[in-house]
Amino acid sequence: MHRFRVEVIAKTPNPQQVIYAAMHQDYTDGFVFDERDSWPSESQCGEIIVKRLLAGERGHYGPLEHPQIIFNCGYFPHSVMQQARTHRVGVSFDVQCLAFDTEVTFVNCEGQTNQKLKKTIGELYELWTNGEKAIRQRSIRGTNEQLPGQYRRDCKQRIRKMRLRVLNEETGLFEVGHIKDVMCSGLQPVYRVTLEDGKTLDCTVNHRLFTSEGWQRMGDAVGLVTNRDGSVAKMTKPCNLMCNGLAVVGNGLYRNREWLESQIAKGLCQQCRVRGGILHAHHLVPVYADESYAYDFENLVTLCKKCHESIHQNNQETLFANFYNPIIDTENWQPKPKALGKKLQAHPVKVKSVEYLGQQMTYDLEVEGSWHNFVANGVVVHNSFRYTGNQFIDVVEGKKDIEDVIYLRPVGYYTDRQGKKYYYTPEQRAADLEWCLEAAKRYKADFEGGMSEEHARGKVPFDYRQHFVVSFNLRSFLHFCDLRNKKDAQLEIQKLCELMWPHFADWAPAIAQWYEKQRLGKARLAP
Repeated sequence: MHRFRVEVIAKTPNPQQVIYAAMHQDYTDGFVFDERDSWPSESQCGEIIVKRLLAGERGHYGPLEHPQIIFNCGYFPHSVMQQARTHRVGVSFDVQCLAFDTEVTFVNCEGQTNQKLKKTIGELYELWTNGEKAIRQRSIRGTNEQLPGQYRRDCKQRIRKMRLRVLNEETGLFEVGHIKDVMCSGLQPVYRVTLEDGKTLDCTVNHRLFTSEGWQRMGDAVGLVTNRDGSVAKMTKPCNLMCNGLAVVGNGLYRNREWLESQIAKGLCQQCRVRGGILHAHHLVPVYADESYAYDFENLVTLCKKCHESIHQNNQETLFANFYNPIIDTENWQPKPKALGKKLQAHPVKVKSVEYLGQQMTYDLEVEGSWHNFVANGVVVHNSFRYTGNQFIDVVEGKKDIEDVIYLRPVGYYTDRQGKKYYYTPEQRAADLEWCLEAAKRYKADFEGGMSEEHARGKVPFDYRQHFVVSFNLRSFLHFCDLRNKKDAQLEIQKLCELMWPHFADWAPAIAQWYEKQRLGKARLAP
């Protein structure tokens, strides 16, 4: 349990003053906002809340629901997150996501893009979930019993066929991929990453970005340090994100224009024998065949523009060389390389700043194929990534310790649901760890054999470690503590409450002090 961790992402400033304002508005015909300069201090408001609202336990606790606090909980067993979700609180887990208006880049058959081919991720989710609006108006029931009138038709298949720009992480060149799924990840704290070239990306702190050092979470990549309200305190690391768009060119051996032009004397075309006009310098032994002849003046002949282009476009270099000078040995030439075409290469751009935007609805894509990434606002980002499965593979490959991924209780004495005590021995725990390792190996083998992640994950232990974000209003937090911070609650969720409590006590001290005296550990229903 020493790995368990709880931090505050954001919280309502001056929560006790907020509750006081709500209480006061219930009993005054004035507009409380106009009186804010005369409100009691935060600590005085806490005393008033305890005296007038909580001490009597009269039941009118609506004002407690206005302040909100958001925790990031890490390394807890999966069962703790599942229990937290049974309460009326917001829980988000295993997610990395992007804001609604993030542009996703699609391309045409030639690999080119334009504004018409770009869709925001929010638009994609709307089309994926609800379909596109039909142009015609249906006057009778459809083949699938759709009602008459305007309607939406399913367009998932069309979206799946759209050419998505993805990055080949081995070559650094952009290729074409396809969407497998579009999903909504709910309300999440969103940050805006601004690059030096003006590009911006609105994403969660967990979203994996392709940096010059490889894949990294946004927060880790820039060394993000945040304040308790979620705002950015500072960035502690320089970071370069890989971005969309530099055209690929050759190595330039025969592209030194000044040198080539200086070698061409006025004369006639050695192919068509026409004199005058603009002449080109043609390498008799092509550069791709032997680079040592690239700057050899004796290897240059003059050709007119038309003949020069015709020779290269029709792959007649060998034919011309034999015709011009049969002594040249063309059999030992290197093969002509394939044309690069209109390829784009990823290039790094430095991160200039990061700012907190607050809670926003977020979305993500799942991409089919070898490369699970796409271009969002011109930046290469990872597709929807469930870190759970990847952790099992990291364990098998020796990149992570099994205890960092799977949770097992420490050796010691415990009590079952019927109150019977038992001892969890070192031998039992060692055997359980070995079994967990075998399950991870089975997962890796099945996943690499083509089985879907969710199918393969059915073989692994339920209590793998889980990071999640959970949000409470003040009243729901007290309710959560009433039910989960008591002696007969699961040991691990008690520990979650214990780690949350100091943050809560620092946030709303007067209410926390009252709760500790009146309700903590007594399993009473929350106010």
